[in-house]
Amino acid sequence: MQGQFGAALLFGLVVMLLGAVLILRWHRRPGSVIAASSGMLADGRPDEERDGETAVAAPAKAPVQDAGTAGPPADAAREADVVAPGLGMAQEDASEPGVVDLGDATSASRSAELVDSGFVAEPGKGKAEVLGGLRLSYDGVEVSFGRAVASDLFALLSISQEGLSTESIIDTLWPGDGDRGVRSLESAVRQLNQVMRQASGLAASVKFVVKTRQRRHLASAYFDVDYWRFERAFIRANSTGEEPDRLAALQEMLTLYQGPLLAGRDALWILPLRQAAQRQAVDAAERLAELVHGGDPDRALDVLRLAVERIDPYSELLWCQLMTIQGELGRTSAVRRSFGLLKERLAEIDASPSSEVRQVCERFLR
Repeated sequence: MQGQFGAALLFGLVVMLLGAVLILRWHRRPGSVIAASSGMLADGRPDEERDGETAVAAPAKAPVQDAGTAGPPADAAREADVVAPGLGMAQEDASEPGVVDLGDATSASRSAELVDSGFVAEPGKGKAEVLGGLRLSYDGVEVSFGRAVASDLFALLSISQEGLSTESIIDTLWPGDGDRGVRSLESAVRQLNQVMRQASGLAASVKFVVKTRQRRHLASAYFDVDYWRFERAFIRANSTGEEPDRLAALQEMLTLYQGPLLAGRDALWILPLRQAAQRQAVDAAERLAELVHGGDPDRALDVLRLAVERIDPYSELLWCQLMTIQGELGRTSAVRRSFGLLKERLAEIDASPSSEVRQVCERFLR
């Protein structure tokens, strides 16, 4: 009898031990749901059994901090400041009132309005883009210039809708060439007319580079140039008396400005024009941010972040405006991050933040 009782006891212990091992393995299995957790359904079934589908394991929750030993989690979260890839835009904590999470649909749409060119050429016109690298396309198909002289002439005429005299063109593109410069000009005109006729399918009699009152220019009937739009928007922004029209014009300028004028080209005649376009874009960003700041500070921040990323990364005025708005919204981590980025940018040109910039930063970080 004692032998039988001992065997039964030993068997019971073995069963209990095996059961404990199985339970432990079940708890440790990836995706397992403990019945006592919030993963249990209302009817007592685990998440894995819902609709017969396998449930995806929920991410582990961070441990709750003891308020007596650590600061509130929300305070720590407010100090987060992440730069969005490609734009250099700060993605601040959405738990903070009024903070935009650039991952949501509204913010993504607003950022896209600033980043995407949205430049659609008018029907029947070649689309010419010079704010950034030089690009020419017709009906969505890229047009190749074929020869360097044609590309150079197109680049020059694209920044002057009224055109230039023959002498000015030759002195700019082929200085000192004399008669050879004249031949280069005529060759470039023929090449441009030829490639555009091939791209558009228009008759051989159509001229895309025309001469009016001794000035050569691109035929506006066949070309839609982003720089021409940019200049028209600049004029509207400075002449209209209606704020909605001014906002639209400034927004169009920033949308069109996809990079330095004729980026990648280092001809001396380009540099002053490039600097002028950059100043106009910086001014547009400053004015647009100022106009929308009161009603939509997050939009103002988007504008300024874009400006210091794509237009002028060394403009202390833009950075000060950016940090001021961040500081007024109580986002001290963003101010600190912006100041650090400014120092990095200025170090690229062997410079450092001015005392005025440091004062703006210290105003919110002291």
